[in-house]
Amino acid sequence: MSAVLGMIDLAPLRASHGFRLLYAARAASFLAFGVLGVAVSLQMYRLTASSLQVALLNAAVAAPMAVSLMAGGWLADRFDRRAVMVWSRGAHLLCILILMGNAVLGEPLVWPIYLAAVVGGVTFGFGMPALMAATPALVGREHLAGAAALTAVAAQAGAITGPFLAGAITASAGLLACYAFVAVASGLTPILLALLPALPPGPAGARAGNDGLLGGLRYLRHSPLVSSLLLIDLAALILAVPYVLLPEFATTGLGGGPDSIGLLYAAPSVGALIGALGSGPAGASPHAGRWLVACVAVWALACMALAGASSVPAAVACLVVLGGAASLAGILRAALIQRSTPYAMLGRVSSLWVLEETIGPALGGMQAGASAHATSARVAMLAGGAACLAATAIIAALVPALRRASLAPEAEPDVACNAR
Repeated sequence: MSAVLGMIDLAPLRASHGFRLLYAARAASFLAFGVLGVAVSLQMYRLTASSLQVALLNAAVAAPMAVSLMAGGWLADRFDRRAVMVWSRGAHLLCILILMGNAVLGEPLVWPIYLAAVVGGVTFGFGMPALMAATPALVGREHLAGAAALTAVAAQAGAITGPFLAGAITASAGLLACYAFVAVASGLTPILLALLPALPPGPAGARAGNDGLLGGLRYLRHSPLVSSLLLIDLAALILAVPYVLLPEFATTGLGGGPDSIGLLYAAPSVGALIGALGSGPAGASPHAGRWLVACVAVWALACMALAGASSVPAAVACLVVLGGAASLAGILRAALIQRSTPYAMLGRVSSLWVLEETIGPALGGMQAGASAHATSARVAMLAGGAACLAATAIIAALVPALRRASLAPEAEPDVACNAR
């Protein structure tokens, strides 16, 4: 593990005080979201004894967030990104206050939880594009891959640590204490973000802002590289994300129980953390586009290998590889998108990127579930992985810019990076 830790690029943290503030804010936010997701789901299930209600709660977050992401992308390209981040993250605290107020009632109600979900989805969507668009201005183009890797480490650490904390706090002190912890962690985020330098969208920001909410879509039509980066990710998310099949697969395919299901669900996050920690060599490569294509291909192959796993350890190994490949692909994609997109367009392109990351897994879950219902979990994994591998090969063959994409210092895109 020490060898893996030594491979991660810490230069962005050393080079930029602004990025250190942004990173600390995002790390606190990732941890808060990791705790909040488990706590809210647990409370909803306790009140309703219905998994459907838990699923509907997730939809209550995703639907308004999809709309606010588009508006948030436009705001990030029109106004000071620091101000957008601070106000949106500050407004997000309203979501936590609603949950805390409901938790103190003698008999908590269901509708305030849905209200908090809507508020949380809206405020998250408004601020996330600005949060993502701020990184190039703070670290410079030469550190984008390292910044993306560090962010991925924080995200996976929050995803792994958050559920454990949520369970421990809820078991020992109750849901109100759990929500209070989330409020403190979430409250740190706008405070840290307010310490950043001003982050205007750049000299072209006013002109770019006149393109309106759909300016990002128009930009994608004229950028084969960025379009292919989003498309190859969407293909993998829809075709080779087998997580909804794990309960069926563990029970009927591997003969395991709840403990086995837990191991399978944890494995991708472990792989993702290892992939992020060991991402340094790929991020420094002049062949970053080829690395990304290779990672998505390994992702697809791991999904296919999972279909043939005959034991829990073998399945865990496949999911660790899948999570690691997906994490490394995400880091490279983040760096290439931020490097290749004009600074004044980063807000709207980031909003489309986050929207894809939100909708893609939902579509992938429906695809996998429908395929498994018609055939079996093993066949659905095998077919999905094979389709993803084919789609990856086609996209790479049709878009030379993707194969040529580089993160080498000498490759200088036209992106304004300031406020360091």
